[in-house]
Amino acid sequence: MKNVLLTTLLTLFAATALAQSGSVTAMLVDADTGDPVVGAVVTVTPAANPEKKQYLTSAYKGSVSIQSLAYGEYGLSVSFLGYQTLDTTFRVAAPKLNIGTLRLKPGVQIETVVKEVKAMRTSQKGDTVSYNAGAFKVTNDADVEGLLKKMPGITVTDGTVEAQGEEIKKVFVDGKEFFGEDVTTAIKSLPAEAVDRVEVYNKLSDAAEFSGMDDGEGYKALNIVTKPGMRQGQFGKLYAGYGYDADTETEDRNKYIAGGNVNIFSGDSRISLIGLFNNVNQQNFSFEDILGVTGGSGGGRRGGVGQYMTRPQDGVAKVNAIGLNYTDTWGKRDQVSFQGSYFFNNTNTTNLSTIQKWYEAPMAIDTLSTTGYSDTRGVNHRFNGRLEWKISENQNLMIRPSFSYQSNDPWSTTQGWQYGESGYSRTDNFDNADRKGYNIGTFAIYRAKLGKDGRTITLNGNFRYSDSRNNADSYSNQLGSLADRPETDPATGLWDPSDYVQLRYLRDIAPSSSYSLRGEFTYTEPVAKYAQVSLQYRASYDHQERDKRSYETGDDFSIAGLAPDPLLSNAYESNYTVQRVGPGFRFSKDRNTFIANVYYQHSTLDGMVTQNGSEKISHNYDDFTYFMMGQLNINRENSLRLFISSYTDNPEVTNLQGVYDLSDAQNISHGNPTLNPSYTHRVNFHYVNSNVEKGRTFMWMFSMQNTSDYFATHTVQNPTFEIDGTLYTPNFYSTPINMDGYWNLRTHLSYGFPIGFLKSNFNIMAGVTYTLTPSLLGGTVDAETGAITGGERNDASNIGYDFGAVLGSNISENVDFTFAWNGTYNEATNSLNATNAKNRYFNHTARGDLKIVFPLGFTLTASAAYTQYIGFTNDYDSHYLLCNAYIGKKIFRNQRGEIMFGVNDMFNQNTAFARTTGSGWTQNATNSVIGRYYMVQFTYNLRRFGKKGSTNIKDYEGVDQSGSRRRMGPGGPGGPPPMGFHP
Repeated sequence: MKNVLLTTLLTLFAATALAQSGSVTAMLVDADTGDPVVGAVVTVTPAANPEKKQYLTSAYKGSVSIQSLAYGEYGLSVSFLGYQTLDTTFRVAAPKLNIGTLRLKPGVQIETVVKEVKAMRTSQKGDTVSYNAGAFKVTNDADVEGLLKKMPGITVTDGTVEAQGEEIKKVFVDGKEFFGEDVTTAIKSLPAEAVDRVEVYNKLSDAAEFSGMDDGEGYKALNIVTKPGMRQGQFGKLYAGYGYDADTETEDRNKYIAGGNVNIFSGDSRISLIGLFNNVNQQNFSFEDILGVTGGSGGGRRGGVGQYMTRPQDGVAKVNAIGLNYTDTWGKRDQVSFQGSYFFNNTNTTNLSTIQKWYEAPMAIDTLSTTGYSDTRGVNHRFNGRLEWKISENQNLMIRPSFSYQSNDPWSTTQGWQYGESGYSRTDNFDNADRKGYNIGTFAIYRAKLGKDGRTITLNGNFRYSDSRNNADSYSNQLGSLADRPETDPATGLWDPSDYVQLRYLRDIAPSSSYSLRGEFTYTEPVAKYAQVSLQYRASYDHQERDKRSYETGDDFSIAGLAPDPLLSNAYESNYTVQRVGPGFRFSKDRNTFIANVYYQHSTLDGMVTQNGSEKISHNYDDFTYFMMGQLNINRENSLRLFISSYTDNPEVTNLQGVYDLSDAQNISHGNPTLNPSYTHRVNFHYVNSNVEKGRTFMWMFSMQNTSDYFATHTVQNPTFEIDGTLYTPNFYSTPINMDGYWNLRTHLSYGFPIGFLKSNFNIMAGVTYTLTPSLLGGTVDAETGAITGGERNDASNIGYDFGAVLGSNISENVDFTFAWNGTYNEATNSLNATNAKNRYFNHTARGDLKIVFPLGFTLTASAAYTQYIGFTNDYDSHYLLCNAYIGKKIFRNQRGEIMFGVNDMFNQNTAFARTTGSGWTQNATNSVIGRYYMVQFTYNLRRFGKKGSTNIKDYEGVDQSGSRRRMGPGGPGGPPPMGFHP
């Protein structure tokens, strides 16, 4: 009996011991130099189960982290080409074990070792997906953008990078910010051959990263880890080209392009310079560089600062731009780090556009046809900085200053007709504006740990100020729709547009300014071994002023002796105060995390609108918002991540004011003083499977958004009403309203895998997007209040099915091709359409890019893209084929230079076509593009690495800063790629 009891107890003790697990950390360094060894293969073998080995590699600075090892004895083997194998043992008997520094002795030289290894493409650690750059072969002169296009789950479209269905908001290089939020510039400024791996992960906000309490304000980020041997030297690309356009009749026949990037790396001190000068519509910078001050910015919850930013305009641009990025660290323990970027660019964009817009049931059946021309000139200066001071192990201070100055001077004219059931209306508009503005801001955050693990306080504050002017001369037709058909001239058979035009000339002077203050306090306290609670309080204040004075003038736009027109002018100021407080909870164990926060929010709006007297606007809003996040790491290959959150969006003052906006007599609007804040629920789900052994990656994303009290529009077509004795018959009259029932759902899948016999990587993607947007149509306008009575609800739904495939070569550095196809099928419906007809259309693009380096250094660079838009409901077929081809010759030692000659848009078919749909309308639009031109171009790749400054990159491939040579080819050293690193 005693033996049975003893055996039972021993078994229970053994089971308990086996159930316990711990984490093990170590550091790998070169035994001779002490330099870290990155990419070494680490094999962990349980003594009790030798067949259950684990494989991993050393990460940033040679760190090794092994999670969730059951208590017991283990063998550890470290191998790396160029070093002797290191074997040791360790025992896990506590939740955390640090086995210290492991020193690898140089031994076997790479020249005497030949080892074939399979290219490991991806690995996963927590929410970080790491791509082994060596598994994706591109030409030696390719940049990071070309490398990203071949990686599964990543798409690059016009410089915008998406990963796992989410847009990348910021790029880091070796854990340090690179060119701020300008992702486009960042991925074009580094050569692909300098990259060791690319990591995609969910970056927490500055406050949450320190406390560990996710606040829901993070973003998707991309970290580029450079090869150790390339962190000391100068590298980049310089290019210049001249071309001739023999086909154009309106644009400059002489084409030019010049620019490049130079990176000067010396350890932590890094300088990157970029430049771009051209008249062939190459824009290398992000949307932050274009000023878009178009008038009223209200007092919404976002504060108005930064609302000057819009995406680059359609058309053909001449660009002159330069940029600088600088990072460095100082102090004995790298206590102070700095990152700053400065941009200047000057653009001149011209555009010839056309619009064909069909109004459908339930609207009156009308057609709008317009042509327009615009010439927009802009100048931008922008600075962003980040200064961090690690005061001590437990204290940290970070400051982010920013400044921008921008000017935007658009000149545009538009003519056309709207005709159909509502009658005939002539469009005749002109605008010549002068817009200038500057923004200045500072964000500071202080973080401290208060002795006990998990007990922290975070204090942050933010100040922003902006000032701008928006002056414009304009004219427009103030006649609405006329019932009669235009009379034609008997001699020509044409109608006279002047019979339908009554131009009104205006000069607008509209200075505006705003400032915002924000403060936040967060306290976290551990309540258990794996759990924390938090308390957060946030207060913000936003102030805005705008004084728009409009003068009705003659065709010379002179305002001498004139007073502002009270019906066209508008002055207001607004003050938003928001206070938010609430608790949070965090549980984290074995890399699995659950976070929940709930907040009570009180918002106050005080505003004053001046037009024909004064109108006081005052509102108070009380809301509860929440945020929940769950991260489940099933194993090293599978992870789940779920976000559930809510937020409010307060109406702007311009939407709340009870006055008419008559600046466009054909499209009159009126505010709604009873407008309530919208309330949105949002769900985001991500599943990632990364099969390292087979090189396969599968990702699934699902998102849902539902908004109650959605900011919808009540629109009346062709009403007639009187304001202050003047009769108006606009084409459209609208007012904002609240409506429930806005939905947006999206799901996206991607699957990537290697095709061995083609030596290529194949990625397929598919998704569905569904949007339901409510509105009210029809009714009667009350001229006294501006409200609309009556009307019917219309739900405009749009469902899109998209599919894409990418085949990227992985043959060699001398053969680089990418073939891609993507298409979208759309169905749009309006619930008020009695026939329940669907507007069905399909667009797709097939694209191929090829570069071949032949013997003796001859090259062929070519690309082709076929784009087609097919309308099934409205029968149309718009398509074009765009082909570019260049032949070249590599020159200089190591083939660092290249001369190319070729043609852009070989068949001169380029066009810019887009179809969009809305509540009761469908629109086709075209814009100007660059056509066929011939060009000769010279490119030089700068490569000087290491202390001796060798220009031959092969001397430094796989070489760390100790100078030891190692093979780091397509498959790395034979094991999986390095584990994820969170900057």
